[in-house]
Amino acid sequence: LKEIMDCLSPSSPVERVVVMKGAQIGGTDGGLNWLGYIIHQAPGPILMVQPTVELGKRTSKQRIDPMIAASTVLSTLVKDPRARDSGNTILSKTFPGGILVVTGANSAVGLRSMPVRYLFMDEIDGYPGDADGEGDPVALAIQRTVTFANCKILMVSTPTTKGFSRIETAYNESDMRRFWVP
Repeated sequence: LKEIMDCLSPSSPVERVVVMKGAQIGGTDGGLNWLGYIIHQAPGPILMVQPTVELGKRTSKQRIDPMIAASTVLSTLVKDPRARDSGNTILSKTFPGGILVVTGANSAVGLRSMPVRYLFMDEIDGYPGDADGEGDPVALAIQRTVTFANCKILMVSTPTTKGFSRIETAYNESDMRRFWVP
């Protein structure tokens, strides 16, 4: 994940990082590491998109909340959800200089709710073809970044059907680097 992390750094000129990968080899974990870095080192508005709102809630409870709790630095920046006016809910985490919003690709409202500097789209091959009749969820999410000249977009997925895979299409539009995992 080193080169991926380097490309997601604010010092890198790369705007879009596409990770087409095998199952269970660290794509989501790399994205979560990036979220932790943003919260700590380069705050700004973040949108994390999962295939559905329910998966977004599950990711928040099972992955994001434990990551924050396990980090001394992050737990001081993102308040405990039980604290009054903490700004920390299942789908929204505020921190100094930014906010992390978690939504589903099936929610057009969640995909058009705010401008974001950072966009993490996870398992995009699991996204529906249309978000509530408002269009392609990938295009809707990417549109959230247009107001930021220094935006970063991370697209991660295991490919599904060849020729119909969103991640395959995004990968084919990239410089198509490969890293072989033994």
